[in-house]
Amino acid sequence: MKTINRKTNTTAMLLLSALALMLTASLSIGGMAQAAHQDHAMHAQEMKAPQTAQEHKERAAEYEKKAAEYRKDIAAHRKMLADYSKTVAKNPKDTGENAYIKKMRLHCEKYIKAAEALAAEADEMAKFHTMRAKEMEGK
Repeated sequence: MKTINRKTNTTAMLLLSALALMLTASLSIGGMAQAAHQDHAMHAQEMKAPQTAQEHKERAAEYEKKAAEYRKDIAAHRKMLADYSKTVAKNPKDTGENAYIKKMRLHCEKYIKAAEALAAEADEMAKFHTMRAKEMEGK
């Protein structure tokens, strides 16, 4: 009978621990979501449509800066992948791609593709705001 009680106590403790862990995780995720929402709300309040040629020029410069940052991230991920590929041991008997290199390659390629799309979008928006500034100046 004592064995059953020990098992029951152990099972109960495991269940309580799991519930406490899930509660802690849900609270921290909820807190992160709330913080992200507050950041977005603050950013949305700061963003307003440019009204003058100077504001359009400033917005174009912001987008050019963002595009440059995305391109730095792209270069960093390409370098990271190349450097990582050099450090992972390769099995001469294995003709396929090393699983660790594959995981890193897939991560980097996904990030690079997304950053390239963001850089292209930022370039387009910079062109648009530059064009609008020239229109407003009568050029």
